[in-house]
Amino acid sequence: MHTNIKRFLTPILFVLYLCHTAQAGITDYHQTFIPGFANDHFQIAIRTYYKDNNAYFLVVNPDTLATYEVPANKFRERRDMTERLNPPRYYTWERIKSKPYINALLNYTSSPLIFEKNKNQGITHAEYATEGMFLTIDMCPSTKYFDKALFQSLVKLSNEKQQPIPIAIAISGLWLLEHQDEFNWIAEQIKQNKLAVTWINHSFSHVYYGDLALEKNFLLFPYTNITLEILETEKILLENGQLPSVFFRFPGLISNKEWMLQLQKFGLIPIGSNAWLAAQQDAKGGSIILVHGNSNEPEGIKLLMPLINQQLNEWLPITALLRSQPKSK
Repeated sequence: MHTNIKRFLTPILFVLYLCHTAQAGITDYHQTFIPGFANDHFQIAIRTYYKDNNAYFLVVNPDTLATYEVPANKFRERRDMTERLNPPRYYTWERIKSKPYINALLNYTSSPLIFEKNKNQGITHAEYATEGMFLTIDMCPSTKYFDKALFQSLVKLSNEKQQPIPIAIAISGLWLLEHQDEFNWIAEQIKQNKLAVTWINHSFSHVYYGDLALEKNFLLFPYTNITLEILETEKILLENGQLPSVFFRFPGLISNKEWMLQLQKFGLIPIGSNAWLAAQQDAKGGSIILVHGNSNEPEGIKLLMPLINQQLNEWLPITALLRSQPKSK
């Protein structure tokens, strides 16, 4: 999108979004961190909110990294509230931080190396040897129609394999607001069990200024509202019947120390890539492939198509990146 047009449209779209939010079911959406049990499994609540005046938590299974929406009255601080133990069954931080989710969260948001570099930080490939690959599709704000041929090829592959194809979509809030019908089409493929989508938070506005250096651009622009950029996209996904994941992809893959510490606070693991196809990075076993599905990067889609059409390739869910994750069946 032309920079001047985008600067004009962004505030208008945001005003329209605020009008929509005033009538939406989700309110009082906040970050939290509460360990507990839901459906008799150890979970960590990372968001709290009201939906149609009922309290909910967004929780993450710290072993599988899967997220769930749980009514607050179904979330328990202990496995059995009637159980009387001496001493009481309190959690220990040692136990919690040993879980794959917390271990990855701390590892990928707080190491000294991460603070020394601002580009492509976070998980960039599988932590273990595998021939499988991880497909991530970025949906940055765009006035163009989405690359439906890409998604149709994935649906075709699903029909041939007779199973849903796991992909991760890095979605920006403004893309969803601008492309509701296209989003609904993707959601329908999920409902029909054609696509197994993990939604990666790609920020809300994803603003880019062509006359600014990268270290002051995208989310590093000085006037960026960090909380809004993180939480608004999650709210929009929930309002549209989809679950946000615990992953975040920086626009332009550009970050800094402040943002990394904020991601840790919000419980989000940064996802990079070692196979940005349009940047001439080759995909191989364990790669996180990056392409844009908003029609802004056709060269990347062109390079991806042969990989999709090779049925021998194994596509893995992004939640299986970590060494301690169980292998997909």
